[in-house]
Amino acid sequence: MNQPLELLVDGAACGDGWPQDRALMYGDGLFETMLVRGGHIRFEERHMARLAEGCQRLAITADLPQVWSQARLAARRHGEATLRLQLTRGAALARGYTPTGAESARVILAVYAAPAAGELPARVKAVSLSMTLGENPVLAGLKHCNRLEQVLARLALRESSDAFEGLMASSSGVLVSGTMSNVFLELDGELVTPSVDLCGVAGVMREVVLHTAAQGGRALRIAALPFDVLGRCRALALSNARMGLVPVHELDGRALAPDSPLHALAAQVAAL
Repeated sequence: MNQPLELLVDGAACGDGWPQDRALMYGDGLFETMLVRGGHIRFEERHMARLAEGCQRLAITADLPQVWSQARLAARRHGEATLRLQLTRGAALARGYTPTGAESARVILAVYAAPAAGELPARVKAVSLSMTLGENPVLAGLKHCNRLEQVLARLALRESSDAFEGLMASSSGVLVSGTMSNVFLELDGELVTPSVDLCGVAGVMREVVLHTAAQGGRALRIAALPFDVLGRCRALALSNARMGLVPVHELDGRALAPDSPLHALAAQVAAL
């Protein structure tokens, strides 16, 4: 054990364990953002699978059945809501990056209002951002707590545009995602979504969209795409667990097609 000789929070002495949570200190944890409809977590099994994979890849030991029991109880209490479930490795038991292996995982469950009618703009606009995402296959796909790249990207988007979303490339110049969404394009007559094998989040809604397309016999492939394909895509849609699949009306000031197969796919996903 290597506890601090003194621990101050906002200048006051603190004896609680939360200031030393490894998620706060190092981003050492995972989170899921989930939509609740009719007292049930939408696509719960997919969220469960992603969290379990994240725990395995980060070597975090947690009582996942108990975690999901808490989440289901919250869903039933609130009926219609957005849940943010954060699972951290727990309070640090020693200084430094290396976990001791004896940490006790911490679960933080926040309940927010469900998306409000009219929350999305009437015309969804997206822009290309110059800020890039660092490539790291070890963390690629995970919804881990290190989100500084997205924080900085959202700041850059706010300062430069009134667009709803900003699109980002990786450090090697391939299209990855939006700051808070996965992306789908109609490109050269086919539907495609960028690979997240090098960086980015493998979104639950992204998996739902891929599955829905496959079930409906609609070809939708995953590919490594150079960032400049945005200049010639016919249509674009954004996805995350809270908003579903949302077609984009304007990209970098250019109007996009209103009759793309992505619009029909978005309607199918909304009906699930």
